[in-house]
Amino acid sequence: MSENTENADEAIVRMGYRTVRNARRAEIGAARRAKSRNTILTAAFACYGRADGRIVRIEDICKAAGVARGTFYNHFDDLEALRYQLLEEMTREFDRAVHHMFGALENAAEQSAVAIRYYLHAAEKNPAWGWAMIHSSAPGHTFGETVWHNSLVTIRRGVEEGVFHIPTAEIGRDILMGAVAAAMVSITSGATPGDYPEQISEHILMAFGMSRDAARDLSRRPLPALPPIAHETIVIASMPALGDIAD
Repeated sequence: MSENTENADEAIVRMGYRTVRNARRAEIGAARRAKSRNTILTAAFACYGRADGRIVRIEDICKAAGVARGTFYNHFDDLEALRYQLLEEMTREFDRAVHHMFGALENAAEQSAVAIRYYLHAAEKNPAWGWAMIHSSAPGHTFGETVWHNSLVTIRRGVEEGVFHIPTAEIGRDILMGAVAAAMVSITSGATPGDYPEQISEHILMAFGMSRDAARDLSRRPLPALPPIAHETIVIASMPALGDIAD
């Protein structure tokens, strides 16, 4: 990992976000070398990454992976544990790249707008990723524990900065995650205009107490390309290319 990437990781950790530290990255790298585990995760992605992938059984994943049920349990305790790991695989490096952009942005409101648009445009460019995000999520940790935590950190900062006018950061987190999850369903269903991520971002910021003009301005600014970090660590082959999600 380059010195610039390391410094960026340290910066976002100081802001309160979670990221993968060096020791943890080594542990994850070792786990990813387990071919059968990766095969199961990729098969799970294929099962959840369909419009009709809401109900998936362990048997379905094992059949898609071509492994015995016992092999599944060598890696995962149950379906919930697999969904947790699948979400982390689909979002970990993506979310890390998103937060690397935050230092160049004006405040928590612009950071929120950029993150919302990145995630929704990713679903637009790769519907399978969008469906897998939707179907493998669970109440309480929409889009995975890391994303759930990091969204709260940004909104709490927005409240402290005085740009968000909501009673608590938790209310803002729930508004944001619920709206983005619902919008992702609409986008992956193919029934939305190209600027739908911008529209959703605008209305979420308005729900946070921002004026229409301010919310629209932040949501319509050019979206920079994400830094192309850590492509080699992504297990799921259908992960959206980081650098491709931009205006």
